[in-house]
Amino acid sequence: MKIQKQNFTHLNKSKVVSRILKNLVGLSILVLFASCITNDNDSEVLEPQPDGEALAARFEENRANATQEFTLDASVGGTITGTQGTQVTFQPNSFGLNGTPVTGNVTVQLIEIYDKASMLLKDKSTLGIRDNGDKEALKSAGEFYIDAVQGTNSLELLEMAGVQSKPIDFADLEGGMQIFRGDDDTDGDWIEADEDGDGEKDNAQIRDGGGPNGEYATYNYDIGDFGWTNLDKWYNYTGSKTQLYIDVPDGFNQDNCAVYLSYDGEPTALARMDTWDTSLQMFTEHYGLIPIGLEVHIIMVAEIDGQLNYAIQGTTIVDGHIEVITSLSPITQPALETLINGLP
Repeated sequence: MKIQKQNFTHLNKSKVVSRILKNLVGLSILVLFASCITNDNDSEVLEPQPDGEALAARFEENRANATQEFTLDASVGGTITGTQGTQVTFQPNSFGLNGTPVTGNVTVQLIEIYDKASMLLKDKSTLGIRDNGDKEALKSAGEFYIDAVQGTNSLELLEMAGVQSKPIDFADLEGGMQIFRGDDDTDGDWIEADEDGDGEKDNAQIRDGGGPNGEYATYNYDIGDFGWTNLDKWYNYTGSKTQLYIDVPDGFNQDNCAVYLSYDGEPTALARMDTWDTSLQMFTEHYGLIPIGLEVHIIMVAEIDGQLNYAIQGTTIVDGHIEVITSLSPITQPALETLINGLP
């Protein structure tokens, strides 16, 4: 029997294996070296950023989407009725261009706001300016934008027009409603109006009405110019008052988010916290008239990567109150509307 001889070379003396080992060691060193090199692109974590311009665009788009249009014969005038029941009545020949009545059809535009969510998401909160410059919260019975155009021409209102609010249940009726206009600074604050120019502040009139659904009341007033007008009354509160600060998460400021103060028990009392304290890096209200013991909800909204984000926190005001908001959550606009209108 032949025995086949096999030639076994000691592993340590194998040139092939030696080369393999050398290559493995070299590769390990390269991997180790590469792992120690910091890649700036990999280490940089891009956090989503709040977009103030996108938030402002959302507010503007909401106002545009809420604009209703009606056609009237300028020579005849007439009454328009909004989807929520607001009526505006125009006299004949009351639409003008450069002081001269126009003829033919005109387009009348109307926005009507009656709830807190619409006030916030159209950025039409109510903060009034007293004659002495003090700012105080207002309770609203409705906000209205009324305008008219003919083709590309913006028109003037040559004669007084009458505004009637939607029907109001008698249980929800409040006396003392006045007419407010946007102030000349166009910063969202409101001043008491004198629409007829008689030197006196205008008050809304309450009229009774009735229909298939029973009896109701309406607020009524006249306007002498197009634009925004409000049915408001001063939110007169008593007791000791304090300054309120809102501490928002890092990266948020007055340029990229909006913070509002919602008064519990008042369906249409909403003030924007529009002052940013640069030293404290907090929002505040600049009028210093928040009653201690008042129950409120703080609402914060921002636009992040095309997504609406929010925070809502209920609190009771204490002396030197600082409310801390730690985070925001994404939400759809309809869902946020439901939450806001469901607040106490």
